[in-house]
Amino acid sequence: MKILITGVSGQVGHALMRELNDHELIGLTRQDCDLTNPDQIKEVIDHYQPELIINPAAYTKVDQAEDEPELAFQINRDAPKVMAEKAREYNIPLIHFSTDYVFDGDKKEAYLEDDPTHPLGVYGQSKCAGEEVVQEVGGLTYIFRTSWVYSDIGHNFYLTMKKLSSERDELKVVADQGGVPTSNQFIAEQIKHIIPQLNETNTGIYHLVPDGSCSWHEFAKEIISQTNPQFNLEHLHAIQTHEFRTKTKRPKNSVLNNAKIKQTFILNPKNWSQALEKVIHG
Repeated sequence: MKILITGVSGQVGHALMRELNDHELIGLTRQDCDLTNPDQIKEVIDHYQPELIINPAAYTKVDQAEDEPELAFQINRDAPKVMAEKAREYNIPLIHFSTDYVFDGDKKEAYLEDDPTHPLGVYGQSKCAGEEVVQEVGGLTYIFRTSWVYSDIGHNFYLTMKKLSSERDELKVVADQGGVPTSNQFIAEQIKHIIPQLNETNTGIYHLVPDGSCSWHEFAKEIISQTNPQFNLEHLHAIQTHEFRTKTKRPKNSVLNNAKIKQTFILNPKNWSQALEKVIHG
């Protein structure tokens, strides 16, 4: 199958290029296709005529988005709309990635796909708008929400904890926000399993995360205990959100319920901690 993948220098795009290498892959970086340029997106799709479009590319700078709302919406709303329109024109599937940030985090239980969205900041609002326009276009569209994405490339919590635990004797990590750590490798493996099952009866929104959940503090503890056993975990201090100020408010509860995707595509995902072990130890 000829698959066009955006954002291949990012975490998810990078993993998809590695995992789906038994397909004919067209990997696009920002240099190959400027997602703020709708005409260029159309030209690239018309040129390659793929059989599937996967769009992990996104504007992901949560705090910076407050100062660059126009750019965030261009990449997270307008570009996916163009891709959905071209996919519909060619009658091919579009897989588009979204985020837990479409929710405000006030729900006590894990979020279901049809729970009302209520993003807290510009980043979440732009991703939520992207979901809406893709659904409005319709056709063979799939929206996979994920959360707390990490990997061994780029900038993410996993690499930050590895680095800081080797540089410092004490660390403070937020313990009153919950979510599901999701590795880029996990996402790519599940997508590989899902692709052959795509058809007009199973389009829609899905939560693509491993089983289980944890706090940032618990995630940090697991990372450090496996990557830096010399670090004294008694010096990994749990703090509250109000003690760690950020420009944009984060959802307190980012836990996504993955029952729908498991049932629809017959997936048997590992627990988040097992997925982490796989990233660390291979």
